[in-house]
Amino acid sequence: MMTAGLTLFRAALTVLGVLLLAYWCSRMLGKRWAKNSCSVNLHIIESIQVGQDKRILLLKVGEHNYLIGVSQAGIQLLAEVEGDFEADMPSVPEDGELPSFQTLLEKYLTHRKDKDGVDR
Repeated sequence: MMTAGLTLFRAALTVLGVLLLAYWCSRMLGKRWAKNSCSVNLHIIESIQVGQDKRILLLKVGEHNYLIGVSQAGIQLLAEVEGDFEADMPSVPEDGELPSFQTLLEKYLTHRKDKDGVDR
């Protein structure tokens, strides 16, 4: 009976050890990947998943901002956008809920329409 309890304890300890090792390895690989993927002139400001294997990225390349569509079919430039998006990002409201991407996009497009006087 004592041997069965000891065997079960060893098995549980082994599983716990494997889980801790997997967690530690994933943290180390994540840090290494983030360090290697840093770029001086290219930054992903924001991304949103719009479908299975489809994303829209807001990229800052040098002094320019671009909306890029990424899917299995390829990468496509959607628009060049103006503004300082890092500075214009809303702070977290007191209720903790951020506005949706659609709300922010509509606000941006309305601002552009008012600024340019042209409906895009």
